[in-house]
Amino acid sequence: MRSTALLATCVATLFTIPQVARAKPLLAVSAEAGGEVVLVDPATAQVVEHIKVGTRPRGLKPSRDGKRLLVAVAGPPKAAPRPGAPAAAADKSAGLAIVDVAARKVAKQIATPPAPYAVDVSPDGRTAFVSNSDTNELFLIDVASGTIKKTQGGTEPQGLAVRRDGKAVFIAAHGGDEVSAINPKTAKLLMRIDAGSRPQTVLLAPRGDTGFAIDEGMPLVTTIDTKGNAFKQELLLPRPAKPPGPALQSGVLSPDGKLIYLTTGPARSVLFVDIAKKAVVGTVDGVGAFPRGIAISPDGKKLYTANGPSNDVAIIDVAAKKVESRVAVPGAPWGLVFLK
Repeated sequence: MRSTALLATCVATLFTIPQVARAKPLLAVSAEAGGEVVLVDPATAQVVEHIKVGTRPRGLKPSRDGKRLLVAVAGPPKAAPRPGAPAAAADKSAGLAIVDVAARKVAKQIATPPAPYAVDVSPDGRTAFVSNSDTNELFLIDVASGTIKKTQGGTEPQGLAVRRDGKAVFIAAHGGDEVSAINPKTAKLLMRIDAGSRPQTVLLAPRGDTGFAIDEGMPLVTTIDTKGNAFKQELLLPRPAKPPGPALQSGVLSPDGKLIYLTTGPARSVLFVDIAKKAVVGTVDGVGAFPRGIAISPDGKKLYTANGPSNDVAIIDVAAKKVESRVAVPGAPWGLVFLK
């Protein structure tokens, strides 16, 4: 009897103690004109938070544990002063903003010269790598101390990606029409290859040894042997019969690594590219005005694009190849990533 009563009490306790709900993944969107990171609940397609980070936030990278979000903040654009206009107050927001995701606020701001573009982080989370498209440099930033080392990043470096072992950083030199790789400890050049016209983004496969340089000047993806630091092949995509043609902006891989999804800027579409076939196998038109950033849900069923001029994020059903809904995000959405 006593054992039966004890069992009943334990069962009752299991049902009466509140269970800790797993945190839902959120979508972080950099709003370039709004100077903030906007958090979106993808399940409800609703904005849940606005976090001020500085002028012109662009590239985003979450820490591995999801507790921090690193933001490349470009600062104000260069502009000639108007005759007779009062001197503008100095804007010191350019650099790296580190957001405490749980607290929903900037925990640290590390100043750099203006025009940071993209950011990635070393596997141990200690070093942030930030490209600067104005100074032609790559910044190596100690996240804890805020100290900065600089090295050459090529002509107008933009997208970058750190290899899984942390021993190479791949950089798309937009103005130099090339992709390079450097050793982050020695700053030694490991690779430099031609990459079409105006490569903009570098994407590394989560498994295997392949990288992808996404080319804005022509519909071209250059694939890279990231282990041997060498050119692999080109995926030249067909141009549409009617303008505007695609100016590829960024991409994301399907969970199985077989497809790469590309945003096309002025073409207002997302392309589905089969890597093995070197062919476009699907297109979603009418995504929004100038889709740039793109993210994929962990299960691979949804795509999300940041559409700056239309001030929204499109949610795309991958299987149906259509936009199923939109989330209004004011402030010119630029990039987006998933947070755990």
